[in-house]
Amino acid sequence: MMKRIAVLTMILCLLAGCVTKEPTAPDARASSNPEQFACRAIDSYDYYSDVPTTEAVAESYYDDTLFAGDSRMGALSLYGTHPTAEVEYVTSLNLMLIQTMKVDERDDGITLYDVLNTTAKNNIYLLFGINGIRNKTFDPWAEQYQSILTMLRENNPNVNIYIILAYHPDYISGLTDEQLTIQIQDLNQHMLDLAHNNYCYYLNPDYALSGPDGKIVPEYVADGLHLQPTGTHIFENYIATHVVRSDDYVKEICE
Repeated sequence: MMKRIAVLTMILCLLAGCVTKEPTAPDARASSNPEQFACRAIDSYDYYSDVPTTEAVAESYYDDTLFAGDSRMGALSLYGTHPTAEVEYVTSLNLMLIQTMKVDERDDGITLYDVLNTTAKNNIYLLFGINGIRNKTFDPWAEQYQSILTMLRENNPNVNIYIILAYHPDYISGLTDEQLTIQIQDLNQHMLDLAHNNYCYYLNPDYALSGPDGKIVPEYVADGLHLQPTGTHIFENYIATHVVRSDDYVKEICE
């Protein structure tokens, strides 16, 4: 009788699914998922500092370089020694009218804004401001400059932009020496802010071109402002030896 009960109990248990199963081995793939790392680029460059002295760039650098600005930049076209560099400038450039002012030394009627808006160059040097040096305020001028920088970044997020500060000329008609110095400092401060806020590099050519009095060396200019051949070659050398290599400052950090 007891054996019959035991057999019946076992049959009922089998029907109810209460037989103990061997434990299933864990899925090895589920237990060995690789850790996921977040990577980001860290830029340690100080955009409030002028570009430090570097080894001179190779001549091939200028194949991918555009120099754009007012008549001061024209010296690179007249006396420059880098034939593959593109130099575009407008005499008496008014930055507020850059969209309508035609480039010098061209027959196609293109404006300087058109040049900047369509360029495929990865290194762009800008030299603006001296024609507005008598402005009572540089705020509207800086807003226009900002719109140009925004356009360049939108067209090419990775473009290297160099803002060239205004070197101190010997004189500007209508301004005393003191007034000129104050205006140059105000103009350059606006450009320093633009460089910092837009991740642009800036160059201070006064380090290469000015004398003990803080003004341009007279022998470097023909009229107190525009560079002659000697001054142009010194300016060129300053540019060539102040180029940022992003690999020195941008590192990828994974956490």
